[in-house]
Amino acid sequence: MAKEGRRDFDAAAAQWDEQPRRVKLGSDIVEAIRKEVPLDSRMVALDYGCGSGLVTLGLQPYVQHITGGDSSTGMLEILDGKVKAAGLTNVDGILLDLEVEVKLEKQYDLIVSSMTMHHVEDVAKLIESLAASLKPGGWLALADLQAEDGSFHDDSTGVFHHGFEPAFLSGAFAKSGLSQVHTAVAAVIEKPSPDGPVRHYPVVLCVGKR
Repeated sequence: MAKEGRRDFDAAAAQWDEQPRRVKLGSDIVEAIRKEVPLDSRMVALDYGCGSGLVTLGLQPYVQHITGGDSSTGMLEILDGKVKAAGLTNVDGILLDLEVEVKLEKQYDLIVSSMTMHHVEDVAKLIESLAASLKPGGWLALADLQAEDGSFHDDSTGVFHHGFEPAFLSGAFAKSGLSQVHTAVAAVIEKPSPDGPVRHYPVVLCVGKR
């Protein structure tokens, strides 16, 4: 059952990848991370809020190991199915909700998150927690909607923020002790509006190094 006030991602999991724009967004964010972060084949990584694993599996070839963490068992089952079907040995999934748990049990060389922050009530606190879970020299890379007018979501259940200003994200990164902080446009999502015209929603990527 979905937690009160949250979207039921378990119910959405099986059909999640059926929207081409979601698959394209995952690919675009992976490419943006590859461009903005010096990935290394020795990195141990975490994808927080991994969903069906589009970004997790996109980064898999470039790191030593990547864990997909999500609060939805349904999404993790989809990821697990993909991992088994592909015969991958450097990907796993864990049930993880950092709004409930105090901190991660281990540290990572790379932590990424895609389109998760707008579902988080206290984003600055989560960024601080993620930054603290990086190994020295590790990288944090978060991608989410740039501030928009609230029209992006057809169903706003579980949406706490209508995107973020890049300055807010970079400021939170800096306050969490990260350096080399910068932002870039990772993707632009195209969605038809109710009255017909296609609207464009930029997705901003913020990165920083511990």
